[in-house]
Amino acid sequence: MAILWDLNTRTYKFALGQALLHLARQGRDAAAIEDLAVPYALAMAQHAATAPQVGGNGDLGQADYLTVLAHESAETLASGHPTERLIDASARSMPAMVMQKFHNLPGDS
Repeated sequence: MAILWDLNTRTYKFALGQALLHLARQGRDAAAIEDLAVPYALAMAQHAATAPQVGGNGDLGQADYLTVLAHESAETLASGHPTERLIDASARSMPAMVMQKFHNLPGDS
């Protein structure tokens, strides 16, 4: 069971975990961010289809990952593969957006 609170209320970390498991099932123990971005973007699009993420405070427009995700999800789901725009946005945003928080638990310093 996962209990979400504070900074753990978003889906990003779950999509990263799903992407890591996908690559591990392929026997991979390392991957470039661009390779990780593909299963991550697909997982985000699949989840957003039933449970869209709420954007943060402030409007970043087309630079915002969730804006790109919203625009690219339909095409991604229809083809079963993330669009190049969504892959690029994922690769750019993952290091700061999700990788800094993936392993953090309440009380960790």
